Amino acid sequence: MSLLVVATYPVSGGPVLEGDVTLEPDGTLLIEGVRVPASQGTSAMLGAACQVAGHLGVEPPRAIVGGDIGRGDGTRAVFARLAEACATHGPTVIAFHYMQPIMALMKHAVEELATCAADATLVADAGGMYAAKAVGLAPRFELMTPDVGEVGFLADPCVTHPAYVSHYLFGTNGFDPVELARKATETGGSSRVLLIKGVRDHIAQDGEVVAVVEDPCVPELEAIGGTGDTITGLAAAFLAAGFPTVDAAVCASRSNRAAGVAMGARPNHHASDLVAQLPEVFADNLCEWAGACGLDACG
Repeated sequence: MSLLVVATYPVSGGPVLEGDVTLEPDGTLLIEGVRVPASQGTSAMLGAACQVAGHLGVEPPRAIVGGDIGRGDGTRAVFARLAEACATHGPTVIAFHYMQPIMALMKHAVEELATCAADATLVADAGGMYAAKAVGLAPRFELMTPDVGEVGFLADPCVTHPAYVSHYLFGTNGFDPVELARKATETGGSSRVLLIKGVRDHIAQDGEVVAVVEDPCVPELEAIGGTGDTITGLAAAFLAAGFPTVDAAVCASRSNRAAGVAMGARPNHHASDLVAQLPEVFADNLCEWAGACGLDACG
């Protein structure tokens, strides 16, 4: 089983990088031997996914990433390569992450994947999630990983961007993840499973919350950019390793929190510091967590 991450990095005119992702001992990320420019989002997600693959002894993630500072050029270049990459490598999980939410491109991509990667499991976060929901394709996805503001966007059938539901941004003013997960499913704005990231992480399946992860509570993670992206990378990689979706989400949530504790999270930490703690977290905990789900995760 294999994971393909489709994303961008924040460099103007940066080239498209495509290939296997590796994580060096010093934290440097490489795609097919080429250094990935550091970013809180894409680098954090890919780093977390690499740590899962390394621990479980499965294929490293592959990625197609392009430089994009909001103009959409890198996003377009990445989408242009997607169908060929899927036909060539046959990924079992495809995760759309940081990119411009260009609805026409997402619609075309999902249509193409129905032909060249019909059995692939689809995951989305950030701009990939926004585009999928806005174009009405959220139900085609297996997993989305919204934060407390973004789940309000998924639940509102009348908006095309989270900015229009900003009253949910901090989980106040009527924020109820149980109700919003249900509404998102009813209105066609949700994937089959949601991992709603917050002080308490809620995992919903088909609109019903089936798990809540709240311990350990590490509020300092909220101030560290990219620690929501590490959860997405963890969940996508666990999926690609064969974990059922809800179990992948629960193990991702627990791993992220435990890594925050292990590094003594402070606001001046970086997501790469959390990624560096993941091997120790997996070694100490993953067999127990996965065993509770009836899985063998002793890598």
